[in-house]
Amino acid sequence: MNIFLPFEKTVRHLLNNKLRLALLLLSIVPMIGTLGYMLVEGWGFFDALYMTVITMATIGYGEVHPLSYAGRAFTIGFIIVGTGIVAYSLTILVEAIVRPELITQSITKRKIRSMENHYIVCGFGRSGSRIAKELTTIGKPFVVVESNEEAVEHFRQQGGIVIVGDATDEETLRQAGIERANGLVTSLDSDASNIFVVLTARGMNPDLYIVARADQSATPTKLKRAGADAVLSPHEIGAVRMTHLLLRQNVIDAFELVTGKISLDVSVKELRVADYPEFAGKRLETLHFRKRFNVIIFAVKFADETLQFPAHSETVLDTSMTLVVAGASEDVMRLARKE
Repeated sequence: MNIFLPFEKTVRHLLNNKLRLALLLLSIVPMIGTLGYMLVEGWGFFDALYMTVITMATIGYGEVHPLSYAGRAFTIGFIIVGTGIVAYSLTILVEAIVRPELITQSITKRKIRSMENHYIVCGFGRSGSRIAKELTTIGKPFVVVESNEEAVEHFRQQGGIVIVGDATDEETLRQAGIERANGLVTSLDSDASNIFVVLTARGMNPDLYIVARADQSATPTKLKRAGADAVLSPHEIGAVRMTHLLLRQNVIDAFELVTGKISLDVSVKELRVADYPEFAGKRLETLHFRKRFNVIIFAVKFADETLQFPAHSETVLDTSMTLVVAGASEDVMRLARKE
C-alpha cells in the first residue's frame, strides 16, 4: 500500500482549508514585506525583497541600507508577525508530508460537519459495501463507519466519507453526525455488536430510522426491542429469493420490483411532492406520469408515515406527501432532476 496516496490526492485537489491557507500565506507574506520596505524606505524592488527574505529566514545578515525609525518599527512588526505566520505555514506543510492521514481526517470532519439528513452505514463487509454502492448510485449522502482501515481504503481513495472506529462507541457515532442523520444501517459481523449499535444510536437520536442486520433466528426480536425500525436477515432473504427463482420464474420481475431488488435497469425512488409544487392539489390520474415521464407511481406515503399501496388514481396530492416512483433508472433520475 502506498502511504502517500492520501497526501497526493489531498494536494492534487486542494481539499484542505489549512493546507490551502498555508500556501496562500507563504505567498502573501513576502509580498507584504517587500511592498512595506519599498513604501517605508523608498528602496527598489530587489533590495526590498532581499531584506524581506533575510528577515523571514532570521539569518542575521546586515541591513541592505541603514533603516530609518519607521523602517525599524516596520521590521520589528514584520519579524513578530511574518516569522510567526511562516512558522505556522511550514508546520502545516510538514505535517501534510509526514502525517498525511491528519489531513485526510481533517477533510472528513469538515465534510461531515456540513452534512444533514444523511445516512450512516456501520460495517463495510459484503453487505455494508453493497449498501454503500446503492446509496452512491442514487445520490444519497452517507458516512461509513468501519473499524478495519484496510477494508475502506479503496473506498476512501475514491472520495468516500469514512470514519475509522468502533460503531458501538458513542464518540464514533457522534463524529459521523448521528444527531443530524436521517437513517442508520448496521451490518456488523456480530449480532451482539449490531444490537449494541442500535441501542447506542437510538439513545443518541430518538428520531433516527434504524435498519439492522440479523444472522441468528432469535436476534430480530432483540433488535426490535433495542430500537431498530426494521430488521433483515440476509440468509432468509436469500432463501426466499432462491425459492421464487425456483418456483415462480414468470413473476420474478414483479417480485423484485415490489421488494426493491431490481435485476433489470429499474429504479425505485421516493420523491417529495413539496419539491414539485406543480403536482400539489391535483389527482394522480390527471398528472399522467406514465405518459409524461415513463414512470409509475405505485405507492403514496402520507405525513403520518402511513402508506397507500397501491396508489389510488383519485388521490389528491399535497405537499406533505411522498411519491414512491418506479421506472427505468434513466427516466426516474430525469424526473428527480426535474428535467
